[in-house]
Amino acid sequence: MSTPFELAFKYMPTPAFIIDSNTGRLVSFNRNFKALFDKLDASLPNTWETLCEDANHAEYWHMLNSKIQCGNIERCDTLIRIGDKLVSMQLDFQHLGETVLACAYNTDNMDLSAADNTLLKFALTESSAGLWVWETDTDLVSCSKSIATLLHCSLEQTPRSTTEWHALVHPDDVKKLANVVNEHVALNQNYYEVEYRILTGNQHYLWVKERGRSYSKGVDGSIKKVIGFVVDISHQKALEEHLRNQATFDELTGLLTRGAALTHFKKQLGLAKRQYTPLTMAKIHLDANDRLSHLPMEARNIAIQTSARYIYKQIREADVLARVEADKLLLLLPNTSVRDAKNLLQHMINPSEEETATLLVGNSEPTDFCIGIAAFPEDGETIDELALSANQAVENGQATCKQIVVN
Repeated sequence: MSTPFELAFKYMPTPAFIIDSNTGRLVSFNRNFKALFDKLDASLPNTWETLCEDANHAEYWHMLNSKIQCGNIERCDTLIRIGDKLVSMQLDFQHLGETVLACAYNTDNMDLSAADNTLLKFALTESSAGLWVWETDTDLVSCSKSIATLLHCSLEQTPRSTTEWHALVHPDDVKKLANVVNEHVALNQNYYEVEYRILTGNQHYLWVKERGRSYSKGVDGSIKKVIGFVVDISHQKALEEHLRNQATFDELTGLLTRGAALTHFKKQLGLAKRQYTPLTMAKIHLDANDRLSHLPMEARNIAIQTSARYIYKQIREADVLARVEADKLLLLLPNTSVRDAKNLLQHMINPSEEETATLLVGNSEPTDFCIGIAAFPEDGETIDELALSANQAVENGQATCKQIVVN
């Protein structure tokens, strides 16, 4: 070793030693590592096999060294022999070519908020992010203060095991979280990410994203510790929900969009085919007299919104109503004959006095409505065919000044 390296190695505060890559022989120790043995009046080991309790055969070091060289293991948890005593240690490895530098951290106290690992202790105490560390063997979870803040609880009330953690996770998300984490550990993966809802101290579920990473492994490559972050993504989820609603529901009327309604239409058509029940489709033109097109944009939107809400209140629970064009709606009436459909739609174009007054306030007039009816299977056997037939009936109604026309 060069003189500067020798001095840095000798006086570094962390106990450390150097291993010959090819033989597993321990070639050098710094003073703090020697001190561990001096305290117990124990002799320093000369090989990896005499130091590490897990090394039960001569080829053990070569297997571990191969994993260190490939970057599969950067740190590991193991038991080292100090005289007659076995001490739990975390060893951080750095491959130096012909040798490997190993730094040792005592982890007998696995409550990492009080552990000798200074960096972890600082991170758990001071981190502004939701940091946690999980020891897989003992299932001990240590949380930072920020997780307590995130969960609206004291640090003492934060989860201390996966069982306690999962007890806070939304029942619909527990299995997904468990599967992701179990797969991470079982397959010795380096990283995972998962989103779920977790219950806070004020009894509200919060959407979070959890990112976990293998922190240390056993000398056999198995994961011993996982470190990770929990981040509040509730605002992101709210935006996603808003975008989904925009894609599913028409922003002006609140009705289904054409694309969203198509799924419902196909489902009802499939039921009608299997059960041999009637099904009727109605195309509703809200401006058959071309009155709305001459109104200002705001007044026209109010009229369309008012008409759509009025029609929605008239339909039954099983019926499906969608806005398919600016001033046109498509209504699917499951298990409904043409005669029953006409009776229902007749009421729409002949509202009560109270309903008429409400419509007029919203710039809507029921005399503007023109409705075309198509029936399955007479007028079509697919949704597109039925919609085309209903649209043709509307055009016929406009041409003949009739409000309800059966194709």
